[in-house]
Amino acid sequence: MISKATLPGYWFHRFIMPPKARNGSGLHLHLGCGPKYLQGFVNIDANPLRKIDLWLDVRNGLPFRSDSVDSIYSTHVLEHLYPDELKNVLRESARVLKRGCGTRIVVPSLSNAILAYNQKNVAWFSEFPRHYESPGGRFSNFIFCDGQHRTAFDRDYMREMLNSVGFSEVVEVREGESRLYGANVPRYELEDGSNSPHSLYIEAFK
Repeated sequence: MISKATLPGYWFHRFIMPPKARNGSGLHLHLGCGPKYLQGFVNIDANPLRKIDLWLDVRNGLPFRSDSVDSIYSTHVLEHLYPDELKNVLRESARVLKRGCGTRIVVPSLSNAILAYNQKNVAWFSEFPRHYESPGGRFSNFIFCDGQHRTAFDRDYMREMLNSVGFSEVVEVREGESRLYGANVPRYELEDGSNSPHSLYIEAFK
């Protein structure tokens, strides 16, 4: 119901009044911002109770002109999408980005979760959203998150999806490291400076 309720706003911004750049620094989107509001970005979320700039369910599309956006940033959003929804959001991202610009994507790391599971390293996993003692329970908790996660990613799968919708270059980066944002990259998890981060960090360029 919330997804459908955001549609009038999508059509209004898509065809009547597209959102504009902020602070003269270009048009930068923050998809699924949740409680993390980023200055200088157009913060987008489907939850109207959050502090946001644009109330939108990104599964309905992005209400921006083609080749008009300077960057797109998202953290732990894409794993909540079904495969068709995922491809549509990535396709829309490629459409609205300017040539040579890109997206920074942060998602749970399937590869490192498998490594931790194989090593029986239960301490690597958090206890959210449920408490389990076993490696299998911890792994399931991390990957499926009580049914909230619909997709799990490693680097090659993410590259395959991004290449399929028109991104020409896909690189894996780390927390605090960014070709797209340089020293101004938004911080996500300080712990991910480790050799086995919980998140996969990808930057893709059109």
